[in-house]
Amino acid sequence: MRVLFNEEVYELDIAGIRKSLHEEVDNIVYELDPELVDEFMDDLEEIHELISAQDLEGLLDGFFFNGEVDFGRVDEDDVLVDALKLAGYEVESSNVSRSIYVINDNGEEVRISDHKRPAILQGNVAIHEHEYDHEIIVDNKVYSRQLKAAGINLDKESYILG
Repeated sequence: MRVLFNEEVYELDIAGIRKSLHEEVDNIVYELDPELVDEFMDDLEEIHELISAQDLEGLLDGFFFNGEVDFGRVDEDDVLVDALKLAGYEVESSNVSRSIYVINDNGEEVRISDHKRPAILQGNVAIHEHEYDHEIIVDNKVYSRQLKAAGINLDKESYILG
């Protein structure tokens, strides 16, 4: 079960990810007007209860903080990794970051991530810089035009990095 919050995808059935979602909700809510937070403390408690209960429909149907805080549905083909796999692309995900590696239509590797890969350092000197012929660096949303430029063809206009 996936939910979209603050342009990030969260898996409700994974305890560690739920904990991250609880923390992100708190961060976003406390950035709101402090008077609003006090006025709607019941909303915050309800959000946390729904997350803990893994109640996706409750989160989606909720009207929290007068609409200031909301959750979105994530369909399988909204998440880039899933959409690529469904389309038959060979995909590998990093175990340590939000990077994915895809073999494009020309048989070339494409790196898609939310960050550049850091150089390998020896002391304070970079001894190796990672370079890719095809690399897409995004915040969280990947657009089909970016994918197409890297030799990957998918139908939707945009995808969530996930």
